[in-house]
Amino acid sequence: MRPLHPDWKSAERQGAIIGYGIFLLILAAIALLPGWLGWFEMPWWLKTGLIGLGVLLFVFYVLIAPTVRYQRFRFAVSDEELEIHNGLFFISETLVPMSKVQHVELEIGPILRRYRLAEVHIVTAATTHTIGGVKLEEAEQLKQRIGRLARRIDE
Repeated sequence: MRPLHPDWKSAERQGAIIGYGIFLLILAAIALLPGWLGWFEMPWWLKTGLIGLGVLLFVFYVLIAPTVRYQRFRFAVSDEELEIHNGLFFISETLVPMSKVQHVELEIGPILRRYRLAEVHIVTAATTHTIGGVKLEEAEQLKQRIGRLARRIDE
């Protein structure tokens, strides 16, 4: 079983900073703007609760979740199947037979591109399985290998 590349944690943190940072700003605006604009005054405990919730989610998803997800994610590709272990709160262990693979996609967003990482999406009739933090060159090789194995099984 192989882990993700260690740079994946940094990329995941940057994505969480952007996403949960915006969420935190929205919660702060909801809590503070009505009082500042003179519309109505929200109780102090509700303001504190909203902003506190945003801060807790921000800290959790920026500092804790990437490390835990990195430690729990493992994958292996064999001639017969793809095995993926992942999860944050609930751990899932998935076996995808190569005969069920329809196609394989490579996705590179702006944050992953900065770290030269990519996501490999393995598409079956039922769902899409993702291997999230693989070096770009390795991801291309993985895509080609899974595609060849799926084609070979079909024949």
